[in-house]
Amino acid sequence: MDQKIKKVNIKRANKSKTSDNSGVILEAEKPLSQSMLWKLQTDFYANQGPEAWIKGIVPQYITTNPYIANLYAKTVFGYCRDISSSMDFDKNTTIYIMELAAGVGRFTYTFLKRFLHIVENSSLKEIKFKYIITDLAERNVTYWQNHSFLKPYFESGVLDCATFDMSGDEELRLRNSGEVLSVGNLKNPLILFANYTFDSLPQDTFYVNKEELFEGLITITSKVTQIDPEDKSILAGLDYDYTDRQIQGTGYYKETNMNEILLYYKDCLEDTAFSLPIVALRCINRLKKLFNDDIILISTDKGYRNASSMYKNYHPYLSKHGSISLTVNFHAMELYFKSLGGKAIHSIYEHENVTMSLFLLSQRSHDFIETAMAYREIIESIGPDDFYIIKKAVVPQNKSLTTKELLTFLRYTVWDARTFLEFYNTLLERIAEEEDFPKDELIAVIHKVWEHYFPIGEEGDIASCFGSLLAYYGYDNDAIKLFKSSLEFYGEDAAINYEIALCYYNLQEFEKSMEYIEKSLILDPTFEESINLKSLIGEI
Repeated sequence: MDQKIKKVNIKRANKSKTSDNSGVILEAEKPLSQSMLWKLQTDFYANQGPEAWIKGIVPQYITTNPYIANLYAKTVFGYCRDISSSMDFDKNTTIYIMELAAGVGRFTYTFLKRFLHIVENSSLKEIKFKYIITDLAERNVTYWQNHSFLKPYFESGVLDCATFDMSGDEELRLRNSGEVLSVGNLKNPLILFANYTFDSLPQDTFYVNKEELFEGLITITSKVTQIDPEDKSILAGLDYDYTDRQIQGTGYYKETNMNEILLYYKDCLEDTAFSLPIVALRCINRLKKLFNDDIILISTDKGYRNASSMYKNYHPYLSKHGSISLTVNFHAMELYFKSLGGKAIHSIYEHENVTMSLFLLSQRSHDFIETAMAYREIIESIGPDDFYIIKKAVVPQNKSLTTKELLTFLRYTVWDARTFLEFYNTLLERIAEEEDFPKDELIAVIHKVWEHYFPIGEEGDIASCFGSLLAYYGYDNDAIKLFKSSLEFYGEDAAINYEIALCYYNLQEFEKSMEYIEKSLILDPTFEESINLKSLIGEI
């Protein structure tokens, strides 16, 4: 076992209880993974469905933007190059890519955009693959099936979907094809994605002191103080604290390799708490059996990548954002994969927001050189967290950057829509002020950003913004398509219907123009611009 970690320069968080233990006890001293909190978590996602992301209740940007999707696409392509070159690869069967807890589906769409572009322009263009988007919430599955941007992928067969309960499901029933993926009928490996996923699953927490191991037990109480009306989380009105209970023997879990992980930390940590993502590990165990011990997992989350980063920790803090989340022990996941003969590659830097890790298990006699090379190139340069830090530094300075620099940075983001919206007002000012404004480059950027954007009706109607810019430059047909997308995702609006009518007017399609003028006036009979345009057409 490793020598005990002694890093005196890292201060331990205050080991005080998180509450004053006042209020009514709702649940007393339960293992964290068995707490009532997880039922509240499941109910939250089931009840909210896509609204959790549309309303911005649950964070998503850092793991769904086109920059991270591009990194995943490059890594998966490297893995496919490795797999397809192995002697036992079956070229006549499908490689499955599966996304856990996909939420609203934004990463799915953006990844497919990037990955299909890479594959279709490579020597692997004949490879057979299917992307399976999964979630526990039925409302999310229905949302994907009805989303117009995902429809072409479902129809082509490259995309399918399923409900999947990570706490117990052992097979996958695909909604689109009707196919059932079960043990014994799969030949090729599974490529698994888990972004902002494991942090929201049940974990257990433990504490090591003087070579003794304790389980952390959580107690949930209702607060006696007035509830904050702005607190919409599942913890609203609740408080929690932990107590430690010594573990006797070495058989805490039924799984031998899980107990070995506990013993590892017992031997190498001191006065430190650590968590074990028990539901995540058991889910991976079931999936590896389904895919014949042939699996690659790529995960981005807030997490610990080694034992030293956990030193002097206390039991996990429950972050609140509607649901709850905990920091993930990626190091424990590495120990798990190594116990099976697999390996892990972590980010080489300590990151501020999220860490990206790759876990690989295979029975094939292969070194996976292309996979490791692609992944290391990513994490040793600018990974997802690095990108987010750079973006946060650049965006506030956007007014001091030249227009060329703004458009260049948008290319660097791999055409990120949020960044464009943050630059939008500055670009509008430049259009009017700059004599040599790079119009053609702006138009090209608009088309690229829209190509990689997955609309969900969230705050910031980028379709309307793009439509206005394209109409201003005379691209009326393109503007009409974007204004119609605005109506699709944000609902009927008098001003947007007027904009469509104006585009048809400029195209001299007066009947179409009148159609949308009437729609505008039904919504707002006093809308002056529509009244004036109707009068103008009447004079023709």
